[in-house]
Amino acid sequence: MTLDRLHAPSETPASKRRSLVEARFIPRQYEPNYAYPLLVLLHGRGSDEEQLVRAMPAVSWRNYVGLALRGPEPVVKRDRLVGFGWGRQFAQPNRDRSRTASSLSEAEVVRRALFDAEPESFEDFEEAVFSAILQTRQILHVHSERIYLMGCGEGAAVAYWLALTYPERFAGVVAINGWLPVGLRPLGRLKACRDFPVLVVHGAWNHRTPLHDARRHVATLRAGGLRVAFQSYPCSHRLATPMLADVDTWLMGHCTGQSAF
Repeated sequence: MTLDRLHAPSETPASKRRSLVEARFIPRQYEPNYAYPLLVLLHGRGSDEEQLVRAMPAVSWRNYVGLALRGPEPVVKRDRLVGFGWGRQFAQPNRDRSRTASSLSEAEVVRRALFDAEPESFEDFEEAVFSAILQTRQILHVHSERIYLMGCGEGAAVAYWLALTYPERFAGVVAINGWLPVGLRPLGRLKACRDFPVLVVHGAWNHRTPLHDARRHVATLRAGGLRVAFQSYPCSHRLATPMLADVDTWLMGHCTGQSAF
């Protein structure tokens, strides 16, 4: 695995109001005349943009361009930087609620969900994501109608939010060991999201996000009319090779109209 294959130069202008650290995965024997599907890769909490770049060969060496983004929030444990996250809006529901729910009234919980999301800064974050996608399309040959979001853990919550807020901009979502974000009204555009394709893959032994929570989120999405494929695996919260191989199968099936799920 060579460095030049895994990373393209960022070339992000320093004058941007806000940008995200990026890494790109370039397919083996990249063919500039072929329009590749683009996977926007969103890492888990406490990791960074390299997490899913390193996993790309297990998905496919040849089939996709990958754009990996780093979450804007430093994650510090015992006074040491251990990685990055995507912000409290996307925190794991049980973790986020366990510290505060017992001391808050129901009215206060609702008020925070409706008014404490800091919309201006979040709009800046969305702008940074779309700017990174646009620049990748300028550097590499990407199919404009085959842009997928692929997130792991907290990154899956980000993928859900972006896709369900802007379904017209994406071809589908791959959620790995993740959850639906709380408090951001992710199903506010149900009509526009109807039949939107989603693949959920989840470790059956995942104690951080139990399998029954993943099944509940799948049921929520299906009730909203989304096309959700779901598969569990005999593994924990870590990325497993069979899981990533199935991601490739689902993506290729969706791109060719011959879904195997």
